[in-house]
Amino acid sequence: MLEYLTRDMFLRLAEPASEGCLSIYLPVGEAGGRAAANRLRQILRGFEQQLDAQGVAPATVAGQLRAARDLVEDLAHRINDHAACALFAWPDRSVSYRLAGPVAELVVFGQWPHLKPLVPLVTERGTYYVLSLGKAGVQLFAGKGATLEPLDLPGAPSGLDEVLQYDEFERQYQLHPGVPGKGGERGPVFHGQGGAADELKSQIQRYCQQIDRALLRALPEARDPLVLCGTDYVLAIYRAVSRYPAIADAAIVGSPARLSPVELGARAWEIVRPDTTEARRAARERYEALAARNNHRVAAKLSLILPAAAGQVDTLFVALDREQWGRYNPATGELLLHETQQLGDDDLLNLAVVLTMQCSGTVYAAPASEVPGEEGCAAILRPGAPPAGAPAPAGASAELA
Repeated sequence: MLEYLTRDMFLRLAEPASEGCLSIYLPVGEAGGRAAANRLRQILRGFEQQLDAQGVAPATVAGQLRAARDLVEDLAHRINDHAACALFAWPDRSVSYRLAGPVAELVVFGQWPHLKPLVPLVTERGTYYVLSLGKAGVQLFAGKGATLEPLDLPGAPSGLDEVLQYDEFERQYQLHPGVPGKGGERGPVFHGQGGAADELKSQIQRYCQQIDRALLRALPEARDPLVLCGTDYVLAIYRAVSRYPAIADAAIVGSPARLSPVELGARAWEIVRPDTTEARRAARERYEALAARNNHRVAAKLSLILPAAAGQVDTLFVALDREQWGRYNPATGELLLHETQQLGDDDLLNLAVVLTMQCSGTVYAAPASEVPGEEGCAAILRPGAPPAGAPAPAGASAELA
């Protein structure tokens, strides 16, 4: 089960399959992986019943069902509480992603993988690192969105328990944040028995310096944010001695041993998550300014956006909490819309996303209330693109069924 998704990985997934792709989004919640696995079994049985009710031979999607069932045990053992997952199954393969954020349960069987709920993971993620300074050991992670990937940290010392007999130190001496020092950082204030406290403080400083040297060797060119996790007094010492150039101001204070990797990633992501609000706001204002002048470079109808998405869309706004079911053939421009989901339908908003991203367009996925227009999508076309109201390609048609 994969734990992160890059734009390149997204685009490799985003290919049509004539035999169809089964896409499943499954919330996990507090029940955990085994309950999620049981729910996946129920979903697959329900899907088979849906096929039977519609007179579709199970053999038509036997490969997808077999590939999806291969993920059940993996889901039971590798998904964590409070997470969610996305699963994609083709006749000859399957792939699953562990998601930190909530998703609505959704099952789609169509020509195109249903990737729209994953857009924020790709477009709003930033690279960062987490350094966990626990008493039992030191761990370094690379962060992609809310997902952490362990990294080797050669040369780092063992944990404070072994090096400093830290429990005894913590019992005998009290430490409090100090006054701001160089660069505005606060160093810890030690209260204890004279020279013994000073010696233990020096040992912790040397310990943190060893960690920092190992970190700089492991990440010699890194300038991405580094989130620290540990008790406040150890973090204060580490900040004072570290030469890493981009330590995040906020930290995860507390014992790292009490946090699962999913919880650690979620809390770190809240600290460093890039703020796309300003960029989205500027794009929205640009769209509204063009629309106010009836400029031909804007479109708010799906029937106009889909033909333009394959190379002519500069910026796409799309609703995460809305689907438009139907079928579209990019080669001919033939469009069929359905009011409710039918077997083999694609979410055409999802298709607009995929085609736009395949052609290096920018996509902002948000709740429908934040998307211009009334159809769950709106677009700014690239300079030089044909007007949004230009006639569709020969053979194109739109029908509501």
